[in-house]
Amino acid sequence: MSEFNNMEFMAKTTLYTGSGSLKFLKGAIDKYGLEGNFLIVTDKGIQGAGILQKVIDSLPGIEEKSKIVNDIKPNPSVTAMNAIYERHKDDGIQNIIAVGGGSVVDAAKALAVLFTNGGSIDDYFGFDLYVNDPLPIFAVATTVGTGSEGGHASVITVDNSDLKTKKLVFGEGLFPKAAILDGELLLGMPGSLVASTGMDALTHAIEGYVSRNGSIVTDALNLHAVRVIGEAILEASSNTTNISAMNRMIQASTTTGIGMSNGGLGLVHGISHAIGAQYDAPHGIVNAILLPYVLEYNWIANPKKFADVAQALRVNTWGLSVEDAAKAGVRRVKELTKEVGIPETLSEIGVREESIEILTDIAFNDELYMGANPRRATRKDIKEILTKAIGPTNQELHSETEKVTVGSAN
Repeated sequence: MSEFNNMEFMAKTTLYTGSGSLKFLKGAIDKYGLEGNFLIVTDKGIQGAGILQKVIDSLPGIEEKSKIVNDIKPNPSVTAMNAIYERHKDDGIQNIIAVGGGSVVDAAKALAVLFTNGGSIDDYFGFDLYVNDPLPIFAVATTVGTGSEGGHASVITVDNSDLKTKKLVFGEGLFPKAAILDGELLLGMPGSLVASTGMDALTHAIEGYVSRNGSIVTDALNLHAVRVIGEAILEASSNTTNISAMNRMIQASTTTGIGMSNGGLGLVHGISHAIGAQYDAPHGIVNAILLPYVLEYNWIANPKKFADVAQALRVNTWGLSVEDAAKAGVRRVKELTKEVGIPETLSEIGVREESIEILTDIAFNDELYMGANPRRATRKDIKEILTKAIGPTNQELHSETEKVTVGSAN
């Protein structure tokens, strides 16, 4: 039970929330009396949408002492992080501003380690393996998903070995000094991006809530985030100019980031990271597809907590047993993924059946997530989950259609 867990709860990022909170970024940076040059880390989408310019405009004089890295891609890799460091290591960088979603913030954290410790980022996979404190990081969140701006981990794809995997750099110094959660910056973003990143946040919240490593403190954060996301995600994804819904979503996302940093995640992430590394697939969509399949497997390990999730998602559990309420919660999550337009199967995003063995192997050996999952999964269990989640291929669907057509003709 989570109330018996020994834990150190860490939440070291100052959060600035609400519409227009970008105005607090300058004061947050000035508070540290920082010297030297800045590296501004972002991606081309954020730059093209004009968000980067808004951040720059909020910081008078920042352009003169900044280098901009605008080529961060989803699932940042060892090779990419090392290349950026080599490109800018002699530019006097002493501070980092991350403007983007989870991949951008994770990249910023990896670079913060490299600029003070050198070497290759894969030297630092694990907990507090760097010697020198990372550079100060300031984050401006631009999606409603990963929550990385509230946590102390950087997820990096290992692309310099025969087997592509995802590994994490952890460290107390990787908590951003400050994070801006300004719903105004998100207005008008694609509804599909709100859906995928929002379901990513819901995955963090649910996995964090049922984690074996949680506590009453993390439970409070994660369960409330489930409630807020459940109430706001349909409004936000269907109308991305809804400022109230966008503010609720971005704040709930960061709440899950704090929760998962302290309580861990589970089997969805173990499998998702394997898929993300092998297929370079979008993390939020993979999580959202996997979530219902993993919940169907997991609920039996802690029906009470899954019943709590059902109630947080506004499922009417009156008169239901705890077990039936838990199952109703799983069904609601499955319905929600459909309502926001997430694909039902992994095959729809290109994951192939022939990858099941290697994906099972990678996930099973990822103890970070296997150990926190509420139900201890075997290789066979993971393989069965993947088989269901991949679903029939287009070729198989075509074959089934032909059979039905032939049968009907007779």
